[in-house]
Amino acid sequence: MKKRLFVAGAAVAACGALVVSGVLATANAAAAPAADTVAAPVSPPPTRVAASQHEVLGDVIPSGFGDVVFYGVKLQEPRLPETTFGIMAGARDAAGRLTDLIIANETTGSDKAPGFHAVSGGLNINGHDVPTFGYYSGPAAKITGRIWGTTGVAHQARWSADPNVVVFWFNPGVAEPENLKAYDAAGNELPAGDTGVGHG
Repeated sequence: MKKRLFVAGAAVAACGALVVSGVLATANAAAAPAADTVAAPVSPPPTRVAASQHEVLGDVIPSGFGDVVFYGVKLQEPRLPETTFGIMAGARDAAGRLTDLIIANETTGSDKAPGFHAVSGGLNINGHDVPTFGYYSGPAAKITGRIWGTTGVAHQARWSADPNVVVFWFNPGVAEPENLKAYDAAGNELPAGDTGVGHG
């Protein structure tokens, strides 16, 4: 059983690097394989309107899948002195209000050490299909993972609060990616960091 810490009333999985701020339902069932190459969705103008329980940092990133969005949030927890932020998967309504669903954050070491951090497996939370997502610290121009024996390319966007942080996500409803890799603009493989996929 995972040990848990508590941050601002939300549970933190000490070994899965996740703060859970929504009610978790069932994990997504596998659907069709992801395409070998996935184009990033076209983003509407960013908004900072928030009903989030956390302080929103930077612009909201649309996932391209329904009302699911991603945004940075401020974290302050004495037991996690090197964790200052997390990436929240939330839902945005037509008025721009945000509802927190699940947050991915580092629980060991620096939250900006080079590599992958806090990868959260896909879940259905309060009727919202949240895909596998996380963040990469470094100049990642392309992020891939093995899904059902083929290489899937993640959607990604640089976080406006720190352009060295890349938020990434895969299509909802597909198998969790394995063998996560990040590449720079020249195609060179970047440091791996923590490529494990956790569950809230």
